[in-house]
Amino acid sequence: MGIKKFFQYHIDDIKQYDGVECVYCRDAILLHLQLADDIVAAELRDPCRVDAFVTIVCTRGEVSFSANMAEHKLTKNTMLVSPAGIFEFHESHDCELYILAFDSNFVVERQLDLQLLAPVLSSFESGVGLSIQQPYIERLKTAFDGFYKECSNRQESAFSNLIVSHVLCSVVYRICEVVTANKSEQPVSALGVKDRSVEYFRRMMQLLAENFRTERGVEFYADKMNLTPKHLSRVIRNFTGKSVHQWIDRIVVLEIKNLLRYSDMSIQQISYELNFPNPSFMGQYFKRVTGKTPGQFKRER
Repeated sequence: MGIKKFFQYHIDDIKQYDGVECVYCRDAILLHLQLADDIVAAELRDPCRVDAFVTIVCTRGEVSFSANMAEHKLTKNTMLVSPAGIFEFHESHDCELYILAFDSNFVVERQLDLQLLAPVLSSFESGVGLSIQQPYIERLKTAFDGFYKECSNRQESAFSNLIVSHVLCSVVYRICEVVTANKSEQPVSALGVKDRSVEYFRRMMQLLAENFRTERGVEFYADKMNLTPKHLSRVIRNFTGKSVHQWIDRIVVLEIKNLLRYSDMSIQQISYELNFPNPSFMGQYFKRVTGKTPGQFKRER
């Protein structure tokens, strides 16, 4: 299945539940979970890497999850737009969700208006959480429904792939319109010391995402940010309540869980992929953080 290249969740398992609508093409997948609670508890609870831009819209109830280690809670008429990364769902209560993931290369390959989209897409890179006005929710649902119908009724022809691609373009533009219309900008006068901590934290998260497979020392990240390890550690702990080491451990363990659940790699292969000296060392690391060995985690799934 081509969709696996950027969306690794077990789609065939998700489609077995009641109230699920699912369509996909080469560049995107759309899930409409009318009854999301059981799916979140059983199919989406393990960390999963999604190499795509992801839009999650909640139209009823509430759901909590993490995206790239940032915690989020969506309630009725709220939306998150996130860059590629690791997603981990926690809880869902009487929730209805739309989840759209589209390949990060789609925008460039389809030659969308980058001058228009660049400011919006750049904001996606840090994750955008929004409360959406009802008219815009209806427009989003109409766009999603149009993509669903076009994919569902697709006929084999010389034009079918082009039609689906152009419908997806319209969905992307609609998302950008909603983000632009509903995003409230922080006034310049509100900027202060706390915002410097925000920027330090965002920069560290970016560096972690790029380097965690090979670099797990505070010194490396502090040096990249032109800070002393002591200063970086103090800023991050004061801002988040967690140490830099705890954030490093979290992203490494999330990746191990992702590979154990969604890849065909052995524990030995995963340890080499993440640059551990050997599988035993990775096992000790994983158990220290989670209380379980990688083998125990894998058997429980």
